[in-house]
Amino acid sequence: MDQDADGARVGLIATRALLLSGDDVRIEVNVAPGAWLDVVEATGTVAYEGAAPSSWTIDADVGDGGVLTWAGMPFVVSDEIASHRGTHLRLHGTGKVLMQEKVVLGRAGQTGGDLSTSLDASDDTGPLQVEYLDLGRQTRQMPGVFGSLRSMDTVTALGWTPEPFGAPDAGSTGPGETYFPLNRSGAVLRWMGIGRFRDELCDPTFAAWREDAMRDYRRQRAAQRPRREAEPGRGEDGHGPAAAITASAAGADRRARRSVAPSA
Repeated sequence: MDQDADGARVGLIATRALLLSGDDVRIEVNVAPGAWLDVVEATGTVAYEGAAPSSWTIDADVGDGGVLTWAGMPFVVSDEIASHRGTHLRLHGTGKVLMQEKVVLGRAGQTGGDLSTSLDASDDTGPLQVEYLDLGRQTRQMPGVFGSLRSMDTVTALGWTPEPFGAPDAGSTGPGETYFPLNRSGAVLRWMGIGRFRDELCDPTFAAWREDAMRDYRRQRAAQRPRREAEPGRGEDGHGPAAAITASAAGADRRARRSVAPSA
């Protein structure tokens, strides 16, 4: 969608129906040191009904000084399906990640099947954020879990701790919204609601935090440019591809692979 010498904005577009029963979609992302990558999902994803479980996994590696931003669209879990959404993130050096993940239980008129989600994020020191949520039909009816809620929006910043964007009164945008800084560099904003997304908090927060991350990135790159230009044999464009993204989807009787490598 867009690119410069240091990175690219990549659109993620499905060309066939997914997630069908039995599908195992895996998206692997590698952001080179000093590069930026912005992933844009064009549409939401529906986990359709079926006897075999389905899964959607993101596995990302961000190099020193790199930035990965990813604004996810709704992940909808239909009735009569068990689906898992997993995110694995590895940061190196001063790398940063900003992820937004939206889940919706059920299509129109449905209550939704069994969903589990996991986030496993680490840096060179160790774990940053590790979370596993069981939102199966029986579990989410237990006191203090999810009840009648159907929507959840989570914005996770790793590698730095941004300030909350705005200060809504508790329950003003939905039954619950929570901001909490992580023990080390990072912060999480989570919104939960009933029915379709009426969240007016997470989208502007993602936009503000992305601008915060990219402003720091541009400042660091500007400071590094004089040093790079002074190195023998290197000019301003003396580096290779900034980022690569590889996606693979495997069904019961099909396997597809697709790769995009934006050139500098």
